[in-house]
Amino acid sequence: MGVIHPRRDEMRKLLEAGGISDIDIARQVGADRRTVYRLRRKVGIPGYRELADTCLHGHPYPENLGHRPNGWRYCKGCHRDHKKRYKAAAAFDEAAVERAAAGDPPERLSPREREAAVLRLGSHLSPEDIAERVRCTTRTVWRIRARNRDQLATAA
Repeated sequence: MGVIHPRRDEMRKLLEAGGISDIDIARQVGADRRTVYRLRRKVGIPGYRELADTCLHGHPYPENLGHRPNGWRYCKGCHRDHKKRYKAAAAFDEAAVERAAAGDPPERLSPREREAAVLRLGSHLSPEDIAERVRCTTRTVWRIRARNRDQLATAA
């Protein structure tokens, strides 16, 4: 016989009331959220997000509702927005590369700017010196050099 959770009836009442997330119920009752989730599935009560007509960001369902091969639901609108946000290339600042090559890099360099600064310093400095100037790790310098070996060979 399995162990009965001492607050199972209280959790069940909150689940049946609806509109409360598993995490909020777990906090109120003092149980683990997985315990609340298991009870929800056992009783057959759908989650509050399963009944919603929009995603958390407001994209309407069902036209934006997609299913992954493993059965998980996802919002196609949020997926599109995420792809747009990260697909756009970061703006390349030539002045930041110049400053980094001179030894006074700005607070934050984009990966493309960091790579350009390392390549501009070329192979006449040690990786430790380049890493110190550009404010990155020596491993980053080695990785950039390995990726651009052909370009460094023609510059030397």
